[in-house]
Amino acid sequence: MKKRYFLAAVLLLALLAAGCQSGSQAQSKIIAEVNGDKITQTEFDQHLKLLKFTYEKQVLGTGKLDTVKDKETISKLEEQSYKEMILQKLLEQKAEKEKIQIKDSDVDEALKDQDIEAFLEDSGMEEKYFRQEMKTQLLYWKIRDKVTAKIKVDDAEAQKYYQDNIDYYTEPAGMQVSHILVATEKEALDILAQLKAGSDFAELAQQSSTCPSKEVGGDLGTINEESNLDATFKEAALKLQPGEITQEPVKTDYGYHLIKAGDKVETKVHPFEEVKNSVVADLEQQKKDKAFGEYLENLNKNAEVKDLRK
Repeated sequence: MKKRYFLAAVLLLALLAAGCQSGSQAQSKIIAEVNGDKITQTEFDQHLKLLKFTYEKQVLGTGKLDTVKDKETISKLEEQSYKEMILQKLLEQKAEKEKIQIKDSDVDEALKDQDIEAFLEDSGMEEKYFRQEMKTQLLYWKIRDKVTAKIKVDDAEAQKYYQDNIDYYTEPAGMQVSHILVATEKEALDILAQLKAGSDFAELAQQSSTCPSKEVGGDLGTINEESNLDATFKEAALKLQPGEITQEPVKTDYGYHLIKAGDKVETKVHPFEEVKNSVVADLEQQKKDKAFGEYLENLNKNAEVKDLRK
């Protein structure tokens, strides 16, 4: 089955809204004008901090961008920040025209479970700009909902989409596999001895495994040759017969595994009626994404933008 994820990961959604023109912002250099509305260097710099922080977290993990080694990447992020600031202004202008507003209480609600202080410290952003950032994200979704409100999917469209993307709704053949992961070979051998003495595999997985799959008795679901797993683990698992357990620990970069094979699984195509709701949701999401993307392109196309960076 195709999985759908909520990603506010598209940096387009992380647009920085302009604040009041006061303090350091009032003195900041004007780097662009969008239909007469100004974008300041301060606004740009704050948004760029967010883009850099997001890049470091998603791509570098615990690493930091290096001004020399990552010069090209930083240059691309700077250009992206500039383009997103323009789009932010366009969305603000559209919201004002359509009388779409985001209240401070809406922002408070969106941030109520977030560790704001930690984020500000890690990203280097100022709180007022961070709050404006969240405000613009909420504004983005309100405008998107309004623009795409009439987009629907009928049964004929859903049926065609289902047939055209049948692989998304097909579970491939393979074998159900469970495992127990521990840090040392000694731990693995101790558990293997318990298994040979008759202990229950799922119970030992819940007690001893360091893999999140311990919560379901070590169950990793159905795997096959195409599964995105460690090659050594996959090779050992697929050699097993149903009900069989590896007779020695399998070492990978993650630690030591004891693997148990479950039943073999035949290819299963989920019938349309079973997955209809998912099909409709998938196709509707795609249609709305396309429609709103075209809407944003038109906003940019018809805007009067002055690039004052040089």
